[in-house]
Amino acid sequence: MNARSGRGWTAADYDSQQVLLEAGCRDAAARVARARRAHPLRHTLRTLRPQPRSRRQVIDWDAARRAAAAVARGDFDEATRIADATTDPRATAVAACRVLDAA
Repeated sequence: MNARSGRGWTAADYDSQQVLLEAGCRDAAARVARARRAHPLRHTLRTLRPQPRSRRQVIDWDAARRAAAAVARGDFDEATRIADATTDPRATAVAACRVLDAA
């Protein structure tokens, strides 16, 4: 193994080299170094691919506070109705729990 081939290797890289050596591979270090090499074409294709739209919705904090107040009163049906009326009921319910935890 030359001085440059092991630079920046992880323990897994050394393990891979040992496995290749035990399997009889003469150029184990070169194979591991080649596997570690950057793949600029792959990275470019990933950046060009359309990214999925974020599922994160804007939380309606007013509705979350109203739902938290309803839960504090014991009116769980009202809290459910308030959360269900928003664009993201689950996020609103989680926000209501955060409001309750902060109180």
